[in-house]
Amino acid sequence: MEKQTESSNLSTVSLVRCQTYGQSNIDAAVEKALELIGGIKSYVKPDDRVLLKINLLTGDVPEKAVTTHPAIVRAMIRQVKAAGGIPQVGDCSGYEGGPNYKRYIAACRNTGIMKVCEEEGARILHLSAESIEVKNPGGRIFKSFILSKQVQEADVLISLPKLKTHGLTLFTGGVKNNFGCVTGLNKAKMHLRAQDPETFSQMLVDLLGIVRPELTVMDAVVGMEGNGPSNGTPRQVNAILASCDPVALDAVACKMIGIDPFMVPSTRLAHEQGMGTGDISHIDVSGEDMKDMQIEDFKLPSGTASFFRARGLMRFLRSMLVAKPELVRQQCKKCWICMEHCPSGAISKKEDYPSFDHKKCIRCYCCQELCPGNAIELKTPFLGRFVKN
Repeated sequence: MEKQTESSNLSTVSLVRCQTYGQSNIDAAVEKALELIGGIKSYVKPDDRVLLKINLLTGDVPEKAVTTHPAIVRAMIRQVKAAGGIPQVGDCSGYEGGPNYKRYIAACRNTGIMKVCEEEGARILHLSAESIEVKNPGGRIFKSFILSKQVQEADVLISLPKLKTHGLTLFTGGVKNNFGCVTGLNKAKMHLRAQDPETFSQMLVDLLGIVRPELTVMDAVVGMEGNGPSNGTPRQVNAILASCDPVALDAVACKMIGIDPFMVPSTRLAHEQGMGTGDISHIDVSGEDMKDMQIEDFKLPSGTASFFRARGLMRFLRSMLVAKPELVRQQCKKCWICMEHCPSGAISKKEDYPSFDHKKCIRCYCCQELCPGNAIELKTPFLGRFVKN
């Protein structure tokens, strides 16, 4: 993309090599990543209430690489405390469905986040507990959002995304992590309004206009490839990235794993609209040489819908080309989280198992993303596989 925009000024992204989640390694790497962009005291002042917004998509153990690793959370709690800030940790976890404190706390415990917070003296916030409507007059499409009140009340917001692929948006990182500030089933409502990758990504960019983290620190020690963001395969990436520009951070992360940053709609749209820098040539990467950190064979989602951005055509060809969610019965836990979250009502109970009405399905893949048993696969029809190849 040749066009330059308001975001043509250099943004800085720090890139630090880190090969294991040993706490001493993580502490040193996180500190170095922050020092390369001015140090934690450039972002956190004494007595600031600092919300560390994690990725708590599910309640999976850290080894599955679905959520922000607890060692990263611990390191950031320590950094905030060293600057005199008051660390708080939370997310509007997709695992909850509607606000569900019991499920939320279970996810915090299973992922190791609760233990870290207890040991470090940081408060866990249940971000879905209280909502507030926030107007967004500058949004291109979305003029208001239902957000966590606690996100709005924080003095400093620090985002801690996980590097992963994503079936709808191709990639999920700093910009996508903001979606966890939308409470409960309001996420499903947003999916219903934004049924294709382009509109959904514009929603994320509109959201970035009113929820702008002061700092983003990405957990890319072990990322996820394949059918992310929850059913892919853990993949060693060996990096921690940090920036005050989440768009630039996502662009660098994508470049590392072999994705053209502008193939990710949220990065392209944010760059075009002056919300951040997505052009690698206008990003100052400090620390490691990005060429030494690149991965050549990082696997992308098998059912990525990003290739079908034309809305009318997409609807017409969807049944023949785009991957459909299918149930793997022997892995189904009958928790019904998929049905609770389906924004279009395409999932019902049939023979005591989830049943999909593909005519209603909008291909948001929330069901596959949130299934705790990995019981939902994305199957691309023959014609779709033929076109892709």
